[in-house]
Amino acid sequence: MTGVAAVPHFDAAEIAIVCDGVWKSYRNYHQRSHTLKEKVLAKRTRYEEFWVLKGVDLEVPVGSTFGIIGANGSGKSTLLKTMARILTPNRGFVDVRGRISSLLELGIGFHPELTGTENVYLSCSVLGFSKRDTQARYEEIVDFAGIEQFMHMPVKNYSTGMYARLAFAVAVTVDPEILIVDEVLSVGDESFQLRCYERIAKFRAEGRTIVLVTHSLEVIRTLCSQALWLHDGVAQVSGEPLDVVAAYLGEVHGHLDEQLQTGEVVQHQRFGSGEVVVDDVVLLQNGEVTKTARTGEPLTLRVEYTAHRVVDEAICSIAVYRADTLAYVFGQTTRQAKVPLRLAGQGAIEFSIGALPFLGGQYLVSVALLDDGTLQPFDWHERGYSLMVFDNPAFTAQAGIVRVDGAWRASTATVPA
Repeated sequence: MTGVAAVPHFDAAEIAIVCDGVWKSYRNYHQRSHTLKEKVLAKRTRYEEFWVLKGVDLEVPVGSTFGIIGANGSGKSTLLKTMARILTPNRGFVDVRGRISSLLELGIGFHPELTGTENVYLSCSVLGFSKRDTQARYEEIVDFAGIEQFMHMPVKNYSTGMYARLAFAVAVTVDPEILIVDEVLSVGDESFQLRCYERIAKFRAEGRTIVLVTHSLEVIRTLCSQALWLHDGVAQVSGEPLDVVAAYLGEVHGHLDEQLQTGEVVQHQRFGSGEVVVDDVVLLQNGEVTKTARTGEPLTLRVEYTAHRVVDEAICSIAVYRADTLAYVFGQTTRQAKVPLRLAGQGAIEFSIGALPFLGGQYLVSVALLDDGTLQPFDWHERGYSLMVFDNPAFTAQAGIVRVDGAWRASTATVPA
């Protein structure tokens, strides 16, 4: 664990949201009283106090896009709800400076028996708008939601996607200075998600403050200007998105290593005839064994094996996957590289990369030894080894999975006098 974060400080005029020592708990009841008689006769209601947030300090700068990451159950959504004033902290305080609109749970505040139109007016009134103000915004809300033909239908009959469209349309059309968004943008079709992100991009360009929770580390890297990693209700690291993501992945990476060593990782499958076995896969950097690497630096993957019989024609195969998405990033075999391979006794096969092209993130490596004639596997380790890659500040920042060397050039057409 990296320890409690040091929170960056800004001038008071530059702050949109302040969280000062925020603690929040829920009660986990072992036995509830369901009737009045049970409540009266019960000597004591048994419950445990479960602390979801533990002294969170946070400052969100005005005009920033602030991302919050962490594992499920780390307190991310609860923190957003305290910012949106849906929940009140047990201790500490939250100060929000500006008109706020939140999109936390789909259709929150919607009444299932009311129509879409009635719920638009209800939601806007909760946000402090008069009937005249809502009428002025109604057409824009309906146009963005794209469900005009269903606006007179009770929302209890809406699909999840229709709920999402209408809820988001209301949230972004009420002219908020601060927009708070939970992981609801993952709901809906691709076209709807694109429109949501386009509207968020417009808000960013207008200098509005956005706080969002997401499991997409790519969104944190590319969209956010500040970020926070929450773990078990404690703010671990806060600051530059690349630093926060690197710290979070470092923790996940360490946990994955423990799982790999104990054989608990579901993705790791091993099979083969056993005539040749992979004893170990070692990552080397400058001759030293490593589990981490940086973009653009050299890296060698060494496969150590034991052959129980001589194999005159063999193949060594490697493949690399992103751990968060299991996207296939790279793969090559000695056959594709036209490198003949003979296995006998104990030995090692090395694959060296002069400049690692992978961008920051956690990767899983598959290694296999096969018969070149029949392609039958001697020993196949599917996603059995992990590698943590950190972004290298020596290179221009990029987004995605791999670093691409390229050059920008712009020209202006000559206009005749």
